[in-house]
Amino acid sequence: MTIETDIERVLGHYGIDGKVVGEKRGPLLRLMEFEPAAGAKIKKLAAILDDAARELKVFSMDIEPVSGSDSIWLEIPLETPEIVNFTAVTDSDAFRAFKAELPLCLGVDVRGEPLMVDLAKMPHLLVAGTTGSGKSVGLNTFILSLIKAKKPTDVRLMLIDPKRIEFGIYNDQRYMLEPVVTDSRKAAEMLELLFDEMERRYLLLQKSKTRNIAEYHSSVGQMPYIVCMIDEFADLMTAEPTAEKYVRLLAQKSRACGIHLIVATQRPSVDVVTGVLKANFPCRLAYKTASAADSRTILDCGGAEKLLGRGDALYLNGRGGLQRLHGAYINDNDIRTLLAPWQGESSPLLPKKRTQRENTAQAPAAQKQKKSLFRQLLSWWSSLKVRERKTIISGLRRVFVYICNHRFRR
Repeated sequence: MTIETDIERVLGHYGIDGKVVGEKRGPLLRLMEFEPAAGAKIKKLAAILDDAARELKVFSMDIEPVSGSDSIWLEIPLETPEIVNFTAVTDSDAFRAFKAELPLCLGVDVRGEPLMVDLAKMPHLLVAGTTGSGKSVGLNTFILSLIKAKKPTDVRLMLIDPKRIEFGIYNDQRYMLEPVVTDSRKAAEMLELLFDEMERRYLLLQKSKTRNIAEYHSSVGQMPYIVCMIDEFADLMTAEPTAEKYVRLLAQKSRACGIHLIVATQRPSVDVVTGVLKANFPCRLAYKTASAADSRTILDCGGAEKLLGRGDALYLNGRGGLQRLHGAYINDNDIRTLLAPWQGESSPLLPKKRTQRENTAQAPAAQKQKKSLFRQLLSWWSSLKVRERKTIISGLRRVFVYICNHRFRR
């Protein structure tokens, strides 16, 4: 009995009649084109997918409409998935023909066609995925996409890696603004310097009477794009709460001056991926997540918890459309081969001192300490959850009432 007959038989058990009229294969999925009979409801089909997958003895099933047809695709995982080769994708005619300021190779779609996006138009990307989902490999392919398509004069990289093991291979590259940052306190300082660079660039745009970096390039001269990639954002927020403030400010304001963020986290909980952060990251990429709640946090809908892992992902574009894709893979030897021509020290680009810091140095020492203490208290208070703040306020109120009553009795 063929898979086509099995699908028609199993769906018929649930009152959904129709026939399989076509088939396509991708690297991870087999796509079966199913033409429902007249009157069949897609909502009913979506509701029985888990039961149908159990009867067909497959890991999962999903559906996707066929463009320009009344048929639907049934997505069924392959028993032996294929590896999507990064070099093959970036050497394809589709990648070479893709015109973008900051091209990112996301991998291939479910049909095996190369899928690219322009980070300059996104303008930032939020990535989430559990251990073994392919998130770290995906981040490496994003970096290598930029290196393969652009020169160090066109784009510079700032890589923040609290885990200390993911981005070390990119040290001593001319693309780097600074060596890979692994210390949380230094990461917060570098984000602060990146914020200063943003302010400096806006002054240049103001003086040149241009509105964005593209107009600046055409009328004044070259100014490199800056891509800041942060891995394990949740760990960075826990160790250094001030980092979250600069990430939020950069996400809100840095697009026009050519500074773009790629922020990744293994733990997409609501206290990490906040509503304010999501508002400034309309484009998001979710690899396999641990739960449906994590999927809803990152994508505003479920589905990522049912992915297969190994690069299987859901991409939410800025228009709200959701697309399934399979990330490309590249091994360490190929990474070293690709990076070999660009070894060497990079020229400094970020300002070494802040104007505010210089002004503070001229102020009295007592004022410096007071300002520093205030910043520490403000940072500590902003890092607390709402429930913790209410508990502290309630405790202070009780202490105040006790002191007042005690003094009144005396």
